[in-house]
Amino acid sequence: MKRQASHWNAHALQWNLIGSPLRPDRDDIVTLEKEAERWHASERVAKPQAMLLGVTPEIASMRWPAHTRLVSMEHSLAMIRSVWPGARLGHSAVCAEWLALPVPDASQDIVVGDGCYNMLGNTQYRAMTREVRRIIRPHGIFIMRFFIRPDKSESVSRVADDLMRKRIGNFHIFKWRLAMALHASLDAGVKLADIWDAWNSLVPAPGELAAKLGWPLAVLDTVRAYRGVDTRYTFPTMMEAREALLNAFSEIDCHVPHYEMGDRCPTIVFQPR
Repeated sequence: MKRQASHWNAHALQWNLIGSPLRPDRDDIVTLEKEAERWHASERVAKPQAMLLGVTPEIASMRWPAHTRLVSMEHSLAMIRSVWPGARLGHSAVCAEWLALPVPDASQDIVVGDGCYNMLGNTQYRAMTREVRRIIRPHGIFIMRFFIRPDKSESVSRVADDLMRKRIGNFHIFKWRLAMALHASLDAGVKLADIWDAWNSLVPAPGELAAKLGWPLAVLDTVRAYRGVDTRYTFPTMMEAREALLNAFSEIDCHVPHYEMGDRCPTIVFQPR
């Protein structure tokens, strides 16, 4: 638990160095705004109650339907203190676990998350789905961006070759492609320490690579937060992601953004069954 907390503390400190697709692009935010507004126009709830799973600043600061009351649920106090912009916007944040949300049944109109399932183990996917279904109202909407691994994984050597040949747009795209290439089954996921070890083996002189690619060395150094960390991320296939929700929710839309690797970052819109 200490190592996991240390990882999120480090992640909070370097948040400003993290970019798309690890953080939502404007394309993703436009999708969220349109879906929230479409729901509001249909349901006409006077004061929508919305929940953000995590503290993603871009989502907290987006255009919400009129009179929306937004609360964030985030397990890392360091992330709330370092990243959460909601206080100045009139929103609140609570330090809480996503699998045990401290709100009543059927109390939320809109629930939004960004890559939340990827932070969980496979055995927790359905537990998270059940918890979101518990708190959402029958007329509500659940919007989640997933990070999806392809049905046929690419090799680490292919990812490394694209990196060296300047075929990858930024370091964060490379980092996610490397993580997915190292990913085993959904049960095993990928250990963050293994991402660091692979990177360290592929690029023993990151300063030279940064100069070659024109990328800030500080951005490449964000992967150091993975060194020695036993935490695992999981990247489902599209089918695996959908299977985790189909018993509790119906899919009503799926948006694939236009940026590089956008096909692996779909935003899926669900409504309660």
